[in-house]
Amino acid sequence: MSKLTLDAWLDSLNQDKIDLGLARVQQVHQNLNLKNTTTITVAGTNGKGSTVAILTALLKSLGKKVGAFTSPHIFKFNERVAIDGQAVSDEALLAAFERIEAARGDTPLSYFEWAFLVACCVFDSEQVDVQVMEVGLGGRLDAVNVLDADAAIITGIDIDHVEWLGDDKETIGKEKAGILRPNQVAAFGSNDCPESITKHAKDLNCKLQRLNQDYQFQIHDAGFDYMSESMCFEGLNRPNLQGDWQIQNAAAAINVLLRMGHDLDKTHINQALQNIQLSGRLQTISEQPKIIADVAHNAQSAGALAEWLKQNPIKGQTRAVFSVLNDKQVETWLPYLEGFIDHWLVFELQGPRAMPINELKFTMADHVQLMSFFNTAAECFELGKKMTQTDDRLLVFGSFHVLDEVLQDLK
Repeated sequence: MSKLTLDAWLDSLNQDKIDLGLARVQQVHQNLNLKNTTTITVAGTNGKGSTVAILTALLKSLGKKVGAFTSPHIFKFNERVAIDGQAVSDEALLAAFERIEAARGDTPLSYFEWAFLVACCVFDSEQVDVQVMEVGLGGRLDAVNVLDADAAIITGIDIDHVEWLGDDKETIGKEKAGILRPNQVAAFGSNDCPESITKHAKDLNCKLQRLNQDYQFQIHDAGFDYMSESMCFEGLNRPNLQGDWQIQNAAAAINVLLRMGHDLDKTHINQALQNIQLSGRLQTISEQPKIIADVAHNAQSAGALAEWLKQNPIKGQTRAVFSVLNDKQVETWLPYLEGFIDHWLVFELQGPRAMPINELKFTMADHVQLMSFFNTAAECFELGKKMTQTDDRLLVFGSFHVLDEVLQDLK
């Protein structure tokens, strides 16, 4: 009997179903009999992927072999499972799928549970020194939470996935706090830590440190300084990622690694921050015409994008190739971008979660002056490129799904 290809494996999984809960994935994880590996989990509304990339770079600078699990991917499933920052091969993924199939018996698994277990198997086979695992949705009931991690970072809390996590920051914070463990090193990486997180950490005796209470950073023209009670670094490089908020993510990563006992110094940090590679975060994918891709898809990330556009004005026009999923409450964050985008080029995403084009028209009409609508992502992008002159820029954003559909020809 011939073995399945990677595409066949992925096609066999239900990619749209979300099924929170730990019982199934925990049983299969136990059946796999994986070796214990130093683990860092990363949760939060935004900034998870960036923080995973920064942690990976910092650990690599110390000579560690690092496995990183992130989601979703932009172009290929392989992007979700990386060793030392490089996506793993189809062969490595296939071996993991087959190992899981042999271990699961008749236990059903969701798409994300498969992806998580595949990452665990690859990291086990590759004998990584540290695995950095991005939480997919929430925290308490997310598949990644079957791991008793040595350290955790919660990047920040904002309103998103309300149908699963709740519609206020305290409730969402309680779900995210589910990744914390007793006596664990942990950091909350932004301002205004919800009381639900602080209380849960205290109840667990988790060693949670919070930005601007237990550690700080200060941005200056040349870079930034990091300060805590136990360690200070002056004159650190900015991360090789656009946006001042990436310094916030770097500070949380530095804080956690130092408290885990890793011997970071200024040389290691500066080397690492200059070597970060991450797709889809204010990523310049073309200079002529100027095309920038970003995965902003909720209020917090849209606000950060607007701040970056404000700080980086251009002589010409900014056009946006844009679409959004139906559950992203786009009406609540479109106002952040008013005045920063001159012309919106809009299409309807594929798949059942897409916001229908007619609904997009009505939703955007209150906040956007100039819009054009297209039947496909390809048509939308092609016209955007043709319209973009030397002093202009073309912004492609709205989610990972937007980048996948729009940038097919740039893979």
